[in-house]
Amino acid sequence: MQALKFEKTGSLDELSLVNIDKPVLRPGEALVRVRAAGINMSDAAGVLGMLPFVTTPRIPGRDFSGEVVEVLDAPGASSQEWIGAEVWGTGSERGFTLDGTFSQYAAVPIAALSRKPASLDHSRAGSMTLPWLCAWITVDTLANVKEGDNVIIIGARGGIGSAAAQLCNERGARIFGTYSSLAKATPPSYVTPIELGSKNAIREAIAKAGLQNKIDVLLDCAGYDQPFNDAIFTMTPNGTGRVVVMAVHAKDGLFPVNLRTFYTKALTLKGMLSSILGPLEVKEVLDDLAKKIDCGLLEGPKEVNEVDMRNMDAVKGALKEILTRASHVRSVIVP
Repeated sequence: MQALKFEKTGSLDELSLVNIDKPVLRPGEALVRVRAAGINMSDAAGVLGMLPFVTTPRIPGRDFSGEVVEVLDAPGASSQEWIGAEVWGTGSERGFTLDGTFSQYAAVPIAALSRKPASLDHSRAGSMTLPWLCAWITVDTLANVKEGDNVIIIGARGGIGSAAAQLCNERGARIFGTYSSLAKATPPSYVTPIELGSKNAIREAIAKAGLQNKIDVLLDCAGYDQPFNDAIFTMTPNGTGRVVVMAVHAKDGLFPVNLRTFYTKALTLKGMLSSILGPLEVKEVLDDLAKKIDCGLLEGPKEVNEVDMRNMDAVKGALKEILTRASHVRSVIVP
């Protein structure tokens, strides 16, 4: 089979198209013919050596959508169960310490198989699994967003931020979302947009809404110090304020935080790591998302950029694009 692989980290030029054997299934695994694999920032960061836990040599890629073509049941016998099923997946150590999905085939535990939404094609399904898993962990597991909560999402236009907004809306929260510019953005009706045109744009918008000191949850999906510190200024001081971070823009991973504001409001800070959920937990999340997408409660992406895996210039261009956040349209590798 063909796959993208890097022998060492440090540059996107280390990534190359190779011909290798298909994965050999172990008992309890299924072989999936990958039709689309979402490109995430962690994929590019892994190749560049920004993630110290990534081992080499490695096939990157965490997301996938495709069809089951082979199954080896727990006793080690071939099985027809799941054959032909259209499935999607993400998460765990895939792409980090295990070979990932930027390949024509991938081995997946049978117990972790999840049927993709019937209403989405492979490209759209394969583009959204990791961002939506991250959004789910952020909204549900870490922030525990509830009906009536006032929520600020920094980076509401991105993959995780826009998914988090949908999940918060489903839970009955009031949502404020930040946008670097509203010139070409069309925020959903359930998000009150805040354009980051001034130093205090967030606190001014929240004060105008009459909610100063009444923000319950801050979800930072972007990782810039100015909007972060502006946002925590608006949060409740009663000890129930929850802050979740999942990104940092600075290469050294640092930015200043107004700790006086933070501790005087008795805020709680948590970090989001997508691999905190095991394969079976990820399956439960994806099964639930698929049902809600197919019945119209949640909405998948309207457009996706497809990148031919054999076009290395296009592959590297897509990885550079996601590193610089140059596009709001998700890209997928098409093996």
